[in-house]
Amino acid sequence: MRKPIILNMKSECRPLQAMTWKMFCVCWGFWVAMMKWSDKTEEIMSKLDQYIDYINAHILPFIDYNELDRSYQTAEKEYAKGILNRLHTAMLEQYGDTRLNCGHGDMQEEYAVVPGVIQGKKTGEIAIALLGIDLLSSGEHCQTEFLCKYGVVSQGNSDLPKALSGEITARYLPYDYCYTADIPGDIHISKHRLPEGIKEILQTFQKHTASLLPKENRENETDLER
Repeated sequence: MRKPIILNMKSECRPLQAMTWKMFCVCWGFWVAMMKWSDKTEEIMSKLDQYIDYINAHILPFIDYNELDRSYQTAEKEYAKGILNRLHTAMLEQYGDTRLNCGHGDMQEEYAVVPGVIQGKKTGEIAIALLGIDLLSSGEHCQTEFLCKYGVVSQGNSDLPKALSGEITARYLPYDYCYTADIPGDIHISKHRLPEGIKEILQTFQKHTASLLPKENRENETDLER
């Protein structure tokens, strides 16, 4: 089995934050003027960083992605639910909560990466995913990382091999999605009108656990082509 792509959603999906740090280095005056705004957003940004760093170090490299893909094809999807539960528990531990508010007026959050489920509208195929949600725009969904048999695959990554990109498109696109977090103010999601496949997983995943691969297995893997 091949090693998953290590997430880099902090830089790829948050260009505004990356730009802010560059401006910090070259324009101190701007940061003095924006200090109050920075104070409000710095904590949630660091929690996002902590979450991505944690799952990169402790969860994503140690998932049995072949077993995960087999689990998607079963009725119970036990291993997939167990992996989702691990990602959800890590979110709770690193963010400190599973409730993230969209920013209206007194802005507290800017962007979040949250675990969730996607289901292909054409095929009905299910996958666990990491979803990038812009909390400044009423919950716009702007990034998806599919957890599949090849590892963690970014939607829209132009460097993916054509065959892999084609397989992801054929299996999952277009898709419905939902996350395990609670995000009031997200106008794009209604948890009461989800496809049954997504709804069933979100209602039952916390009853399941999944074992991760030992660290020595990870050391023998080769990188997945980006």
